[in-house]
Amino acid sequence: MPSAGQTADSPDFSDLLSANASPSPTPMAAPASAERAESGAIARMQEELAAYKRERDKVVRNRTSDPPAFQMALPVNDRGYMPYVTADQQKLMDRITDSYLGRPQHEMERMWDELRANGLTPEQLARTAAYFVNLDGEVVSRAVATGGQRTAQQGSTAWTASSV
Repeated sequence: MPSAGQTADSPDFSDLLSANASPSPTPMAAPASAERAESGAIARMQEELAAYKRERDKVVRNRTSDPPAFQMALPVNDRGYMPYVTADQQKLMDRITDSYLGRPQHEMERMWDELRANGLTPEQLARTAAYFVNLDGEVVSRAVATGGQRTAQQGSTAWTASSV
């Protein structure tokens, strides 16, 4: 029953609070906040990878023999993005491939088995990557790189080489 001075059609005070609550600042703040967080995460990943590559380069330059270069083809989707390999993934790949240096060629299949077991084959990286990079070095989220598609459609292959 409505109180004095209030019609049945008019809302009561609690309805006014919820109706006048402005949901727009929260949704507007959330995307901006999420974009800043994602930009920060990407910047941290890029710095970690750059730092690792600088250290790795020192190790490779100090080797006494020239090991063969290990190449892995990363799939590039139809939008021009390939999986972004994080510093942790690159460290693990390098550790695995380094452990096969000097071994006979017929043992390379075991290296691929070990890479596969650790989720480091090109197909696995494309399927599981949270971030992707284009040939210009722009790192973006999976949603941006795939246009919102659940899986990245392969368009071609980009070759990357790593001295091991």
